[in-house]
Amino acid sequence: MKTLYTINHFSELLSNSYQYNNQSTESKRLLLLDRCNWLITAIVSVNLNRNEPIEEYVNLHSSILKKYLTNRNYKDIINCLYGLGIIYPNEGYSTDRFSKSFRLTQKAIKYGITNTIIYTDKFKRQLERINKERVEKVLSNPLLCKIATNTIKLKVVEIEAFVEDAYYDPLDYIEKDKYDAMTDDELEKFFEELELRLSKDKDHQFKVRRYKEYYRGFQSLNNTKDPKKLLELYVNYIPSIAKSGRVSHTFASMPKQVRKCLRTKSNELIWEVDMSSAQPSIIFLEWLKYAKSNWNEKFKNEYDLCLKLLLSGSIYKYVQENSEYFNEIGDYARLKKEILTVINAENKPTKGNLALQKLFPNVFIWINNIKKIDHRRVSHIGQRAEANIFLRLIKKYLMTNLP
Repeated sequence: MKTLYTINHFSELLSNSYQYNNQSTESKRLLLLDRCNWLITAIVSVNLNRNEPIEEYVNLHSSILKKYLTNRNYKDIINCLYGLGIIYPNEGYSTDRFSKSFRLTQKAIKYGITNTIIYTDKFKRQLERINKERVEKVLSNPLLCKIATNTIKLKVVEIEAFVEDAYYDPLDYIEKDKYDAMTDDELEKFFEELELRLSKDKDHQFKVRRYKEYYRGFQSLNNTKDPKKLLELYVNYIPSIAKSGRVSHTFASMPKQVRKCLRTKSNELIWEVDMSSAQPSIIFLEWLKYAKSNWNEKFKNEYDLCLKLLLSGSIYKYVQENSEYFNEIGDYARLKKEILTVINAENKPTKGNLALQKLFPNVFIWINNIKKIDHRRVSHIGQRAEANIFLRLIKKYLMTNLP
């Protein structure tokens, strides 16, 4: 982790804590500061990478906390940040099913996030050692090594101003027909008011930080030719494989405007393959397979409906038009996110879950039964199916286009 974040004025806050004043030397106090900043960074970085709101909970398994903060000290670090009102743990944590999860508090968000440095050689050496182990592990895996090798073939071709156009996309805040009808004076006033409004919006500032971090990090690609050097860079380029078999990589979650800045070093355009919005379709397709193998006449009407919606690509439209709960969500992007959240969330009788259950009772009996074992299995089913579809398409393309 090359970039460390902290909270504005955090060192002053920390100096008033019991943990800080209990340290016997200045070097130990600085090491405490480094470790606290690492935990803040871990929370911020995950939400940056996933394009989640700044206040979202982030899962951090105790094994990770112990690796970076040590077995002896990790609980003290958590208690210190909690006591200062900087982080808040998820009280719903379950040792047998879920990782520990934490979020930044409103107090921390109000102070604001800023970059910081590593203050102690000891912590710097520790991070370098862990990073070296991660790099060696990636390079020893043929698939992950191939991803790193292909990543260094890319470069950034646009200046940073190109990315800044995405900071104030007017259509995020006003309907297109109203925007198009504005006079020049009205547009000028609109943007002045928008910039003033967004300057006070912590979520927007977090979005701006995300765009800047990605863009400036990807600039380092331009002068990188060695996969090993790439994996040691400012941006976390290290890919990973989940238990489901799904490969995660920085490029899979980069902002769209940043992606438009990239070309290969041979000046070729890159392909974007995004199947995330297809996840409900994939889950429904998996239910159709399940229903066919476990046929019951009560499935028939729902089976025919799901098949029709899949073939016409109108699941979202059907849900919005036939559910009072989802109809109230006017924004299409929010609608998709809410449906995805409901499908992948824990097995609880939320308004969203009950609304989808009313529309697709047998589908959601199947989904909720899976969730009773472990709600994460639902996303794993979707990820495996998605990966299989993608691999079949690539195989077909290669067989058709290669001599």
